[in-house]
Amino acid sequence: MFSQEEEGSENSMTEVAKKTSPTSAVKSVSELAPKVGSLGGWSIGVDLGGNNIRGAWVNTKGQLFDPIKWDTKVSEGKEKVLGRLVQIVEELLKNPPPDCEPSRDLLGVGFGIPGILHLKKGLVIQSPQFPDWKRFAVYEKLRKKIKFPVFIDNDANAAALGEKLFGVCKPYDHFVYVTLGTGIGGALYLNGDIFHGSMGMAGEIGHITVDPQGPPESTGNRGSVELYASGSGFTKILSDLRERYPQLNVQTPEELYELWKRGNKFPEFEAIEKVFDDMGDALGIMLANVVNTLDPQAVCFAGGLISTWKAFSRKMIQITMERSYVARHNKLRILCTSLMKNSNFIEAGVVGAASLVFIDSLRKQAQIEIKNVKIPTATTAAAGAAASLKAIAS
Repeated sequence: MFSQEEEGSENSMTEVAKKTSPTSAVKSVSELAPKVGSLGGWSIGVDLGGNNIRGAWVNTKGQLFDPIKWDTKVSEGKEKVLGRLVQIVEELLKNPPPDCEPSRDLLGVGFGIPGILHLKKGLVIQSPQFPDWKRFAVYEKLRKKIKFPVFIDNDANAAALGEKLFGVCKPYDHFVYVTLGTGIGGALYLNGDIFHGSMGMAGEIGHITVDPQGPPESTGNRGSVELYASGSGFTKILSDLRERYPQLNVQTPEELYELWKRGNKFPEFEAIEKVFDDMGDALGIMLANVVNTLDPQAVCFAGGLISTWKAFSRKMIQITMERSYVARHNKLRILCTSLMKNSNFIEAGVVGAASLVFIDSLRKQAQIEIKNVKIPTATTAAAGAAASLKAIAS
């Protein structure tokens, strides 16, 4: 998570307090999460996707108010997309929740951004969904246009935070979060916190190679799982399918899933089933590698493509168990997000973006509590020891 108040935040604690306080100066998300309900105020969460921008007011129970969904319009270029991010915040500010005064109650605005981010510099290094976002200073540009505190993180990292605070991952301190959307995003929640890596680029599991001889990609990789199990990958899959079977007029994975649900009642079913089996194979190989490496308690799936869950999940779980001895022994839980209640408005990303704000507020609150702890000086400690010895002697 990157915020405009990140620099110097640790310096607000004295070195003495850092060394002597019984409580860590920077608490983990798992330590803070149970306290989110005690926060006063609201957050605005904005989830940027390849097709849509979603935004809403979010309260400290993870509930949405006034959700908005706009077309992203990637083809108009990065500055126009950035302008739409700002505009959706301005639109939400026009209609705050009842009894909410933004200048008093809005804790900040969080953005979930797809792609590889250099969090320390607030840059999008590269984003498959946004080809012109290369070393794009998205944080600085948003900060200058929005008068409230701004926070950004990779969209999957943000969504994983939301799932920890408000969703099915509440019980877990070690889980992997997978988003099946336009691309495949990933987040690593390890030892009670998001693992960002050295620069903020960790968790890009969508680029794990599942077929070394597979088709080349714009990232320079070949045969990644994204080619077989994402919205962008399905574009080519469906095109090939229509070329082989012109009578199959399917344009989306969801339409293909509806045909799959009809079962073996038409000659093209075998080809349709193979598409979803290939999807399960690719995801299973990816998961086996991730689970063998990280030993998580759970893997949680989110994103639009989990609407096709029944068609690919059995194969995915089978391959995961076959290829991962860790998964066979650690009782791995494979879950779906509980933050997708409305099929017309995917909530996980918005709640996650808002959670960036809540976590920052909880950390500030914790630092204030630590500051208020009275640290005994050497003099008072010596006096206390002397008094104890005197009491013993008497």
